[in-house]
Amino acid sequence: PADPPAIHPRWRAQSILAGVGLLLALFALARPQWGVREELVSRRGRDLLVVLDVSRSMLARDLFPSRLGRAKVDLLDLVRNLRGDRIGLVAFRGKAVLLCPLTTDYGFFTQVLDGVGIDSAPAGETHIGDALRKALDAFDADPGSHKAIILISDGEDLAGQIDPALDEVRQRNIAVFTVGLGDPAGAPVPQAETGRESITFEGQPVVSRLDHATLRRIAEATGGAYLPIALAHTDLGLLYRDHLRRLAAQER
Repeated sequence: PADPPAIHPRWRAQSILAGVGLLLALFALARPQWGVREELVSRRGRDLLVVLDVSRSMLARDLFPSRLGRAKVDLLDLVRNLRGDRIGLVAFRGKAVLLCPLTTDYGFFTQVLDGVGIDSAPAGETHIGDALRKALDAFDADPGSHKAIILISDGEDLAGQIDPALDEVRQRNIAVFTVGLGDPAGAPVPQAETGRESITFEGQPVVSRLDHATLRRIAEATGGAYLPIALAHTDLGLLYRDHLRRLAAQER
């Protein structure tokens, strides 16, 4: 039989070039990059410091599963509404503790919030004034038009040091938005988070009541607003949409 015709050199060159072109196209699609390039990203947002009451009265079950449990669920709703805002967390009882500094890492904030309980702050007489001061310390020193404190509590303050703290808050021009949880008629205070026995005094159950007056006074004194959730189904997304979003945002 006759030998097959030899491949013309021109066709061979074209095949090689087509293959090389295909490889280069695939290489380009992979978008290879070399080196490092720095880029400055601007973001606008507010600084929101949550001050959460973790005193024993927040274990009262006039809200499900408790006042504290309801506060934690509502804070998750608040986080879902944030857009570039920084958020931090202070827990307080007799003393206040900064649990989460201001951050845009909402996953980290949520993780810290999940672990909050009555042991997250030192025991003692409920001290709202110390909590407000701890919140002020967590903010940067620049002017406060883009800053706000969100105080979540049943409003019971046993230390009686709110007014001096409010003077410091006003000097920093920071608004305090207060959220009231609980029944104004009162509810028994459990001895533990999971127990059903109530604390007693002289043979009578200790009852904790939502103090509207204290929380409203704090908000009005600082140019904030009071959200009396009480026993209703209102969530903190409403607080953000109606009030916090109206604060001036700062570019970072």
